[in-house]
Amino acid sequence: MKPEQIAELILEGHLNKKPTILDVQNFRLDLQLDYTGLMAKGAYKEWKIDKHSDRRKVGCFDFKIFRLASNGDIPMTHPRVVMDVGERLDRDAVERIFRGEDPWEMERNIGETIVLQEAQLAMLEQEVNWGDECFQTWTRFPPSQGKRPRDFVMAYFRRILKEPAFLEGITKKRAASGTWNVLPPPVNKKEWGDYLEPTGSHVTPWLRGTLLERFRQAALSMPDNPQYEKSY
Repeated sequence: MKPEQIAELILEGHLNKKPTILDVQNFRLDLQLDYTGLMAKGAYKEWKIDKHSDRRKVGCFDFKIFRLASNGDIPMTHPRVVMDVGERLDRDAVERIFRGEDPWEMERNIGETIVLQEAQLAMLEQEVNWGDECFQTWTRFPPSQGKRPRDFVMAYFRRILKEPAFLEGITKKRAASGTWNVLPPPVNKKEWGDYLEPTGSHVTPWLRGTLLERFRQAALSMPDNPQYEKSY
């Protein structure tokens, strides 16, 4: 599927209180309904208290990604996906996913296709949950500045394909949401400049136009994050 199609499934799932999406081949998406996810619970903690003073719905479309496996479904954390991309893919394939292609139409073997799907879902999670909107967490890669929220994880994909061992020197951190082992943002120009999407890129965010407006209207129809009133 194209990322916009999966985004629509996530949107409809949240609106219809559907806890699990199994439409993405080999994967399960667990929707964090009614602000039950860590993103919602940590939406107004630490540095977010200043960034989110006008964002009442942060975390309302949150979801978790699991790869289906016979010995137990595997949570798709960013470090795991970055390592999988580095081990199984090439730069051209990842760039095609970044541009919005369907992993299952790229004529790769099944192992590579599954990792391409991992990469697409990791990018989509950032496109849905990070950005400029009232339902998103503030990001250093906002569409309002001509960027895309998925630029974050894409920089990691590009780098590991050129520097296979670089993750060993990356200090993981704890997010304000409470999540451990989080990758720091790739913002140091000297360190990350070659891996970030260039200024002026014509690649667009995945939430845009009618789809973005549907997310906006859905968020407005939902109650505020219960942590908002407690925090302000």
